[in-house]
Amino acid sequence: MTLSTDDRYAWSVGIHGGAGAMRSMSPDRERAYRVGLGDAAREAGALLDAGSSAIEAVTRAVSVMERSGSFNAGLGSCLNRDGALEADAATMWGADRSIGALAAAPALANAVTIAEAIRTRSPHCLLAGDGALRFAADHGLPIERLDPPPPERLQRYHQLLASLGGDTPRRAEGLTRLGGTHDDGDTVGAVALDRDGHLAVAVSTGGVWLKQPGRVGDSPLPGSGFWAEDGLGATAATGTGEFIIRAQLCIDVIHRMRGGASVADAASGALLSLEALFGADKAGLIAIDHRGRMAFPFHTQGMGRAALWDGASAPRVAVWPEDGLTRVD
Repeated sequence: MTLSTDDRYAWSVGIHGGAGAMRSMSPDRERAYRVGLGDAAREAGALLDAGSSAIEAVTRAVSVMERSGSFNAGLGSCLNRDGALEADAATMWGADRSIGALAAAPALANAVTIAEAIRTRSPHCLLAGDGALRFAADHGLPIERLDPPPPERLQRYHQLLASLGGDTPRRAEGLTRLGGTHDDGDTVGAVALDRDGHLAVAVSTGGVWLKQPGRVGDSPLPGSGFWAEDGLGATAATGTGEFIIRAQLCIDVIHRMRGGASVADAASGALLSLEALFGADKAGLIAIDHRGRMAFPFHTQGMGRAALWDGASAPRVAVWPEDGLTRVD
């Protein structure tokens, strides 16, 4: 699915809420998921329409999804084998390619806010584990903890453990089998173009269910899970991180755009390349070019996505392959 015209948008924003199996979502959960996508696009769009920067917009969009509880980020995060949350997140500003990222940050519910602070207030690009929390505390940043996790997340954790058996090898096998294709979706992300022509991207995730403690996925890794470059494009990936890392999915999109491909062709071509390497049902992505045109390809059973642009009166939202982007008021 592509959103594009021959004209340049004054601003636009694309959202994804994760790719995965997701067909087991209940009707109530799907409604909440769609509402969350629309809310994230609406808040980001309001900032862009008022003249705020693309980096402010994508950070806000991802923060909205972290707080909704309907996505695998923030309050709705998957838990690792120990029943704890370890968050990955990143932001990137296309004007100077500055990056802020954190990996395996324990019990952190507002990971994207800390990632953006790392980008603007640290000489480093990526902080890991407790070091990310120490950075936040040293700079007086708000730290929203999920310790212990919400009861519904713990209930799901125990259900998965029971279904996979009690021994570690069985759980490891189950983790590989589940990968990124579970009914909780995966990484959340946002890409945007602002009125000044700048591009930005932000992502956040709880990873995969029952992951090895300390596991880091694609989300905080530039070129794998995200990229933004003024004058060219921005993109964010979602799905099984180990395959996305090995394919360097996001930088593949950017290289194709640099070679002259449209945003639609670059995004679909990169995803087809990953599929040729590792098979289908592994990933999806969102991408935007320097004119604000967007693409949303995926080869999983579902991928929540939303779009809003200058001149549109309300966000457009979709989840399933057969969905068109539908207005959400």
